[in-house]
Amino acid sequence: MDLIGANVVEKDFVVSGTCTGNLFGMCESLYKPDQAPEELFETLAQALLSAVDRDAMSGWGGVVHIITKDGVTTKELKGRQD
Repeated sequence: MDLIGANVVEKDFVVSGTCTGNLFGMCESLYKPDQAPEELFETLAQALLSAVDRDAMSGWGGVVHIITKDGVTTKELKGRQD
């Protein structure tokens, strides 16, 4: 749901957390289908860090999980510390 409670559905990705509104907008702008795992990680990292930088309640970074048919790759992102 968005900030006023309207249902928001995207078939290609899911967002969650305290900065959902910012993150959803960043993902809509940056995401492209059929990205290679490394390209997808760069897209997600940019979207996540941009979104949490604009939300004081979100903390300082995040964790990205890339799920492929070969397994799961997990990388930790460190954001601003100010």
